[in-house]
Amino acid sequence: MSYTVIVCDRFHFADDPDHEIEVPGFLSRDDAITYARRRTRRSLEELRKPGQSPAALRDLWLTLGEDCRVVGPEGVVYRASAELEHFIRHPVPLEACDYLGWYEALLPADFALECAWSSGTVPPPYYRTYRIRLQRTGSPQADGGGVKGDILFWPDYPGPGVPAWHETFAVPTREALRIVALLHDGGFFSPRAGQSAAEPALGGETLHLTLTLRGETWSFRSTSLPEPLRLALLGEVMAAVRGAVPSRVWATLEARSQAYHAR
Repeated sequence: MSYTVIVCDRFHFADDPDHEIEVPGFLSRDDAITYARRRTRRSLEELRKPGQSPAALRDLWLTLGEDCRVVGPEGVVYRASAELEHFIRHPVPLEACDYLGWYEALLPADFALECAWSSGTVPPPYYRTYRIRLQRTGSPQADGGGVKGDILFWPDYPGPGVPAWHETFAVPTREALRIVALLHDGGFFSPRAGQSAAEPALGGETLHLTLTLRGETWSFRSTSLPEPLRLALLGEVMAAVRGAVPSRVWATLEARSQAYHAR
């Protein structure tokens, strides 16, 4: 199962103990711990000043720093604050605790995802179909790369006179890693995941998802997956893919759809 790092911003902690940031998508415990350690240590090193006493640095971090913990299927497995005294007494250069570039590099340069989704067989104006694509751009090792996305959206059953609207957007790396982690946790990368199942009843929503990662490509169709995987694909996985599309894009597409059906 995958791991998540929870970041506690101590500057806001006094006023809002629930003010925490979730960083998902670590497929190994060691990767998650490395990120948590780097991020916590970075927040400490940014507060370090020449001639500063350990007590003064500790007090500054307790007020302004970031404290990270790692959560996995077995619960909390690491708290960076447990190493605080070691961090205080053993300074390192900022580049040695770069967590942003390190996290970006967790998503391979060949990452590409495409999914085609259609709602069930329903009459207009309730029918929707769209294709979402996400792709890594640039080199994560050299320049941090990035993830670009686009969506092609039809407001009705495709055919003559039915428009296809296209929107592009940027995607935070964490959203792409979140999707990969859900597929990993759901068992989609196992050899058994591609085994065909009985055809579901006609008329339901359908999804075809293709993922390229580290030189391998997987393809999943909701109509040919065993029931647990089909439900996971249409549920958690598709929700994460939709969540990678900014809300402003969905709002634009919905407004266009309403205008189209109001003609």
